[in-house]
Amino acid sequence: MRRARTSSAATLLLTVGAVLSSAAPASAEDCPQGAIAVRYDQLGGATSKLGAPTSCELPTADGAGRFTTFDRGSIYWSQASGAWDVSGSFEALWASFGWENGFLHYPTSGEVGIKDDGVFQNYQGGTLYWAPDIAPHSVSGSFFQLYASSGYENGFLGYPASQEAPIRAGGVYQVYQGGVMYWSPQSGPHTVSGSFRQLYGALGFENGFLAYPTSQEAPARNGGVFQVYQGGVMYWSPTTGPQAVGGAILDAYAEVGHENGPLGYPTSNEFAIPGGKRSNFQGGFIEWSSATGPLVNRTISTPVQPPVVVTPAPPVQPAPPTEVYYANCAAVRAAGAAPLYRGQPGYRSGLDRDGDGVACE
Repeated sequence: MRRARTSSAATLLLTVGAVLSSAAPASAEDCPQGAIAVRYDQLGGATSKLGAPTSCELPTADGAGRFTTFDRGSIYWSQASGAWDVSGSFEALWASFGWENGFLHYPTSGEVGIKDDGVFQNYQGGTLYWAPDIAPHSVSGSFFQLYASSGYENGFLGYPASQEAPIRAGGVYQVYQGGVMYWSPQSGPHTVSGSFRQLYGALGFENGFLAYPTSQEAPARNGGVFQVYQGGVMYWSPTTGPQAVGGAILDAYAEVGHENGPLGYPTSNEFAIPGGKRSNFQGGFIEWSSATGPLVNRTISTPVQPPVVVTPAPPVQPAPPTEVYYANCAAVRAAGAAPLYRGQPGYRSGLDRDGDGVACE
């Protein structure tokens, strides 16, 4: 998790956290104790973005930490993570994942400013990102590792624009400003972007013959690039644009050297011909039929072109569904939903502090 950007106060907070006091404070102002008090003072106390305390120190639901609530946020502490504040839209998103019991677990940094007035915050299980025109989203697991290797928000992907969402064969995808990440158990995490993303959509995304990407884009000759998928390969060059080659035609293309051979780059996707299918290339074409298999022709006297088809814009894959979320019990009551019982929309452990399965009673 971008530890280099985390405040150097973490070591101090871990040390101070070991001496949390269990004594009842004398007043609300004295409620923050130990490492939580240190972090609160660092932020500016009652004049900070958190405002005044609204609770004294309480144990977390998982029993591994402590927290104190404030007018506009909370500070959470555990021995492994230190004491860090969570507020605003990050707190709302973290809460929707189950607070410290969700996949993010405890925060390990405060909010840190990054490009275009955005911010990020590290957690044990991932990182939250926000930018002025983009709602907060998390990046975690193998997607986070790939995001880091691509330059985080400074790379071609920019900021995450959705949460992870499930798709076929146990896979997931996540949308970013500059592309989409895909993962499946067999293919691992990879990005699809630019004109490859447009063609991928036109061919059915992961549901088409290409299925999932199995590599990142890689440079090829004459300024071209290619990307490997489970069902084929996409090629692009400045003069041919993006084209996909798969199946037996791809096998024959490989035998003559891919784009480095006499055929050069593909200039069409596969298209139907009588009795089979065909792909055109800069230096010829490959035809396939069940009777002959793939046949390579290195010259085109009268080129056969695929039929002109107006391809509709690729469908926008749906973002993950949102759930009912109440920031506090006042919001629950204002919505006429109190009390909330475990299992009802909007119920979460953060609203049920006595753990009896009934929130905001």
